[in-house]
Amino acid sequence: MKLKYVLLVLLGASAAASADVKIIGKIEGGLQVKRNVDGTRVNGVKDFGSEIDFVGSEDLGDGLKAIWQMNNNVHIDNAQAGDVFASGDTFVGLSGGFGAVKLGRGINAYGDNYWGGGFYDVGDHGADRGVGGVLGMGDAGGQKGAVKYESPKFGAFNASASWAAGEKGGDGHKAGNAWALGAYYEGVSYGLHAGYTRQDLVTGSAGAYSDAGSARDWVLAGKWSPFDGLTVGAEYNHATLSSGAATIGALAMPDELKPQKSLALRAEYRPGRFAVRATVLRTENYKYDDERRRNEVVLGSSYELSKRTALVAEYLRSKVNTDPRAGSELVLGLHTHF
Repeated sequence: MKLKYVLLVLLGASAAASADVKIIGKIEGGLQVKRNVDGTRVNGVKDFGSEIDFVGSEDLGDGLKAIWQMNNNVHIDNAQAGDVFASGDTFVGLSGGFGAVKLGRGINAYGDNYWGGGFYDVGDHGADRGVGGVLGMGDAGGQKGAVKYESPKFGAFNASASWAAGEKGGDGHKAGNAWALGAYYEGVSYGLHAGYTRQDLVTGSAGAYSDAGSARDWVLAGKWSPFDGLTVGAEYNHATLSSGAATIGALAMPDELKPQKSLALRAEYRPGRFAVRATVLRTENYKYDDERRRNEVVLGSSYELSKRTALVAEYLRSKVNTDPRAGSELVLGLHTHF
């Protein structure tokens, strides 16, 4: 009997030696003081985006590898509804000299928020980009089944392409499919990114879907570190919407659709353990309405207690010109990763 257990242990050790499996993640949260534009307040404990990820690969020989990832969102506040396996970017695929091919969810090639300025929580809002932003279409970025190809690196350059099935087909409709392209150039002290995505939109419910036009979006972004500790960046988004529907999801369409344009300027200075960061975001034709503009300012700071743990403080203020009220949020918390 003891020999049986020894053999089982040896077999398990052999399997572990032939495959690389890692458990990584982060736990982030703190106190939140939030004021909505309607005057209501939300005070309490908030999760900033905690997650536990399982990442693995297996060497198949001749430079070929099997790769996989399971991204699992977790919450330290009261939002347990999203605490399920594979709730985030999850895929299986192959990599080699040809690059990588992935199958899964959340593997969009578009690549928004290329450099987010190091924010932990309130700076993650980013520009409303139409696809997956204002529209909130869950299958826009490959949140359902998607196929993605990533090229190998050619010096400092690489590119990717993805296609996501909206899974809403029937009666000749386009099913809400989405596709995207992305390209990156990573220099020593700077980086550049360009991306484009399109989604065919549908409305209605299962068995009664109807076409609702399409959403297109392109992004240009860059970052630059002129000296050690300082990084500055900019991101421009241009989103257009072609829709014959009165509403898309929860968004009511204006009478005349205008391109939504967003520009974000970001900076972070990290001379040592202490860091300060800021983002200024302006969106023209907010929600595709030429009478609406949104301005957003995000300020933040952090202090590293160790290589893995930091104290965090961030503040956001957001205002739309057609509303005399403004929304704001302040968070104080802790970040740790493993």
